[in-house]
Amino acid sequence: MPQMKKYFLILFLVFYASTHAQSWTSAQLAQANTAANVAYLSNVEKECIMYINLCRLYPKDFLRNELLNYYGTYESDYYLKDSEYRQSLIDFLSNSASMNALSFNDVLYRNALCFAKEQGASGETGHDRRHCEEGNYAECCSYGLSKGKDIALQLLIDHDVPSLGHRNICLSNRYTKVGVAVQPHIEWETCAIFEFIW
Repeated sequence: MPQMKKYFLILFLVFYASTHAQSWTSAQLAQANTAANVAYLSNVEKECIMYINLCRLYPKDFLRNELLNYYGTYESDYYLKDSEYRQSLIDFLSNSASMNALSFNDVLYRNALCFAKEQGASGETGHDRRHCEEGNYAECCSYGLSKGKDIALQLLIDHDVPSLGHRNICLSNRYTKVGVAVQPHIEWETCAIFEFIW
């Protein structure tokens, strides 16, 4: 009997690994990681760009590899488990074609960095700037998440944002360049600012 239990345990583990394993190829990751060689970016900032690009370049693979088993973070009590916004992204990606990857842009990064530091120090959220220069950019803000994948998925799922404004920006063919800055935030622990331009 112990041998039989061991056999079934091994079968279960093999099945679980095969159905839950992510299968990005090194070529896919390289194509999506357009900021890989930017030395002054943090790994989290590079991951933010990479995961948005993976979704843009490979929507159906992103659906399978990242979204289908994603329900939010442990810290957020997996708040996306029954989210209609998560389901709407699943439906959207099921019928989406590939689009261009966003390239990294230093001007956008500097603008995002200024605003991320400003908001982090003030504890504010939103898009109103006090001292940082306004840019003619599309902007997305994320708060409270420390991993690039979670930040990207927060914007893509856009839970409780009826306009889906963040998702629409992240997945718009109109935009070709991005800058992302992630900084400490006194109220939310972390703040991520994305700036996009055509």
